[in-house]
Amino acid sequence: MQYKIFVGNNPITLEHDNLDQTINVDDLTKIDTSNIFGEFVTITVAVNRIGLLKAEVEGLMAETKLEYKIYEGNFIGKKRKEAVENAGYYTERVGNSDVKVKATQGAIMTCFETDEKWIELRKKHITAEKNFNALDSLYWAMQDKSRKLNGLVSGTTPEDFVKGMVEGKVNGILIQK
Repeated sequence: MQYKIFVGNNPITLEHDNLDQTINVDDLTKIDTSNIFGEFVTITVAVNRIGLLKAEVEGLMAETKLEYKIYEGNFIGKKRKEAVENAGYYTERVGNSDVKVKATQGAIMTCFETDEKWIELRKKHITAEKNFNALDSLYWAMQDKSRKLNGLVSGTTPEDFVKGMVEGKVNGILIQK
């Protein structure tokens, strides 16, 4: 997977192996005591992968927010224009009929809240927020796991490290001696 970021005008591509389609959060956040050293050498990579994924989802969340905010602004602008052209009133659909509404500040600032397109965009943003919050929670749980692993292996010699490491997939990363 690749992420393109810009530092000033300079593009930089960050790349890592693809993540599995399914991530078992329990496996990522628990410490496998039978392979502490395998956990230790892979946790930084796993935290980084989730951090990059979190950044991607955060960007998507910001885009959905921008989308509904632009829609709100345009909707309010149309209602204000309509009110200027109609002696301070705009029309709003309530059920099957149109209702004249006095264009007060409060009415204008909430006029979009019953619009179906705005509701759809807002729900899209709520889903994006939920996705971001789930990844954020996973990210911080993995950070906690990383700190605990640092405490468990501090003072270990390289020989003990290699001897104690078990080959296999740990934190989504394949370990081979």
